[in-house]
Amino acid sequence: MSALTVSIERVLAGHTTPAQEGSFLYLPFEMPEGAGRLDVRYEYSEAIGSDPHLTGGNTVDIGLFDERGLAFMEAGFRGWSGSARREFFVMPAAATPGYLPGPLTPGTWYIFLGLYKVGPHGCDYRVTLRFSPAEGVSDSPPPAMLSLRQDAPGSVARPDGWYRGELHCHTYHSDGDSSPAEVIAAARALGLDFLAITDHNTLSHLIELAALDTPGLILIPAFEVTTYRGHWNVWGDRGWIDFRTLTPELLAEAIQAARARGYLTSCNHPRPYGPPWEFAEVTGSHCLEVWNGPWRLFNAVSLTYYEQRLNAGERLVAVGGSDAHRLRGGADEVARIGTPTTWVYCPGPPSAAALLDALRAGHAFVSEGADGPRLTLRAGPAMMGDVVARPPDNRLALTVHVVGGAGSALELHGASGLLARQPVAGEDEVMERVLDVSGTAYVRAQLVSGEDGDLLRALTNPVYLR
Repeated sequence: MSALTVSIERVLAGHTTPAQEGSFLYLPFEMPEGAGRLDVRYEYSEAIGSDPHLTGGNTVDIGLFDERGLAFMEAGFRGWSGSARREFFVMPAAATPGYLPGPLTPGTWYIFLGLYKVGPHGCDYRVTLRFSPAEGVSDSPPPAMLSLRQDAPGSVARPDGWYRGELHCHTYHSDGDSSPAEVIAAARALGLDFLAITDHNTLSHLIELAALDTPGLILIPAFEVTTYRGHWNVWGDRGWIDFRTLTPELLAEAIQAARARGYLTSCNHPRPYGPPWEFAEVTGSHCLEVWNGPWRLFNAVSLTYYEQRLNAGERLVAVGGSDAHRLRGGADEVARIGTPTTWVYCPGPPSAAALLDALRAGHAFVSEGADGPRLTLRAGPAMMGDVVARPPDNRLALTVHVVGGAGSALELHGASGLLARQPVAGEDEVMERVLDVSGTAYVRAQLVSGEDGDLLRALTNPVYLR
C-alpha cells in the first residue's frame, strides 16, 4: 500500500432500528499508511439530546477504537465524546478533548456508535472520515497522565486530619462546559483540599491535569464509567475500564477487573434520572454515592438503596459528589461544585493515595457543602467505617460531634431504622448516647432539618458491629 500523500475522505452511512436502542454499532475502516491526522464528523436524524426526560427522537454517541481491536477490557480504545460533540480529530501528538493522541497505525480501526435512544422511525446516520498525510516524522512519547501520587507538594497537613473535597464532576473532556483549570479554580474558591474530575468514559482529562500545577489542592485521578444501565466511578490511575457492559455479567466482570487493578470504585446515583442503577443485582463496588447534587433531587432513594445493601450484610462506603457539569449556568444551575462535599480523615501526610486509602476504610462523612455542618461518629477509639466488637449486653456507647449544625436534629440509624433523635442547640456540640444495638449490625448518624425532617444536611459512614 502506497503512503498517503493527499487528504482523502470516506463516508460511513446507514440506518438503525428501534430494536437496536441501547446497543453499540461498530463501523470498521482502514487507516491508510502515512496518515498524520484523522478528522471525524457525524450527523444523524431526529436528534433530541441525552436528557433522560426527552423521548421520541434519537441520541447517538460516538467513540473510536484503533487497530488493536475491540476485545472487552483489552480494546484499542482511543476516545469517546458521547453525544457532546459532532466532530473530533486525532493526531500523534494532539487530539480533541475526550480522545487520546497517539500513532495512527495502519490497519482496521473502528468508529463505534452508542445507540442511546432510537425513536420509532429509526435513525439515519452519516459519519465522514478525513485522512490527512503526516507532516514530518513524529516520535514523541505518549503524553503523561495524572498519577496517583504518594506525596502532595504544597499541601499542609490539617491538625485535625480532616480534608474536604469533591469526588464527582466533569469538564469539556466529556460533556461539561469548562476546562480542568476552571474547575480547579472553582474548587480552590471553596477552600477544598482535594478534587477528582470524573469525565465520562475517557482518560484525556488526565493528560491536561498532569500538566497543571496545583499546590495546596490534591488532584485524584479518576473517571466515570458511563454505561447504558448505570454509572460508576473509578478513582486511581490503572488505565481504561470498559463501559460496553450491556449485561449484568459484563458489568460485574468490569467492576471486578477495576478492583483487581487497584481502583477504588463507586456505584453512582442509584436513583430516578440518575440515571438509575438498572442492574441492582450487580454488587462489588467499594462505595455507593448516596448523595449526588442537592439533597432533594431524589437522593432519599439512593440512601434507601444504600440501607438495603447494608442490611444485606455489605459494608459500603457512603460518598457524595456534585456531578457538576457546568460552571456557566448562572443562578439557575442546579449542580454546583462542592454540593455536597465529602470529608475524609487522613491523620498522616496528605496525598491522593493516602486520601483514597482513608476513603476505602470508610473514614468519611458527607456534608451539604464545603461550609456545611461537620458530623463525626465514634464508638470509643473506633470511628466511622471501623468494626467494633458487639457489647455483651448490646448496649453501645457512642460519641457524636456536630459543628455548625445548630437548629438541626441529630438522628442515629440502624438496620431497623431510626434508633434515636435529639435536637442540636449549639454550633459545637459533643453528644454521648448509649444505644440498644441488639437488632442491627451497624449504626450511622445524620443531621436533618425541614418541617418533616426530610432535608439531609450531613451523614456519616457507619460504625459496624461484629
